[in-house]
Amino acid sequence: MALTTAAVVVLVGVEQGIILAMTVSLLRIVHHSYSPHTAVLEETRDGIWQLDQVAPGDITEPGIVLYRFGAPLFYANVNRFCEEVRMLVASAPPPLHWFIVDAGAITNVDFTAAAVVRELQRDLAAQGVGLVFARVQSDLQPDFDRHHLTEAIGPSRIFDSLHAALSTLRHKTPST
Repeated sequence: MALTTAAVVVLVGVEQGIILAMTVSLLRIVHHSYSPHTAVLEETRDGIWQLDQVAPGDITEPGIVLYRFGAPLFYANVNRFCEEVRMLVASAPPPLHWFIVDAGAITNVDFTAAAVVRELQRDLAAQGVGLVFARVQSDLQPDFDRHHLTEAIGPSRIFDSLHAALSTLRHKTPST
């Protein structure tokens, strides 16, 4: 990488090299926001969480899918979020009771994304699947409140940690 950077500086100059580096960095950030890393979390026998690439039929444990979305939720990526959630729910071995979103990387939710998530929540509830958000940080909670996600999902289905969500939801169904 240093050789490449040095070559750019020699060929185009220091200022142009800095501008090029900033542009490339911004493009990477935009690309990641539009197409974030996603995963289904599985606990290994050693008790370590591993991230598995999202694939049909993936579950975390019987009745539960724990899904990680690696970027803020906004108008440009919420469709991907919903498509993956719907695919995982449709392909999970029955009965699926809980779909838990690891929101640790979700730093904000915009108006459009919130509306789509509220619709997704209604669709999942109609299928008997409870939508849950875990690792909701204190700076994300105001977005949930402002966009009525807390009300739609239910405050008892928003957790500070993955362990709190799992320990509360194991052996429960959305109707209990």
